[in-house]
Amino acid sequence: MSEQTDLREALLDLGLEDLIPLPEITTAEEIRSVREGATVADLSAALIGLLREGLIQIWSGHWSQDPEVVDPVTAEDLLRVPEQYTFNSPADQRMRVYYVNVDNVRA
Repeated sequence: MSEQTDLREALLDLGLEDLIPLPEITTAEEIRSVREGATVADLSAALIGLLREGLIQIWSGHWSQDPEVVDPVTAEDLLRVPEQYTFNSPADQRMRVYYVNVDNVRA
């Protein structure tokens, strides 16, 4: 298996747990064990691929409120913002972004 395939599988497995905030991905053991040193660009590309295949959904909302599912075009834009992958960044404080495996939750 390629590193990209392993990363995709790890993201899908992690997404079975719940709505996963993007910043959590960068420190998740599931991700580090298959792709140590994965960059935000790597994570973003893998998530966009999974989104386009219909395997994940993107949700967002202010961190203190319940998130809502986001349309695919907006979702891709949010997945491309590097600040969304860091807790307490200006982007994260405005609107936290989550992903989920559709086998777990589907809106």
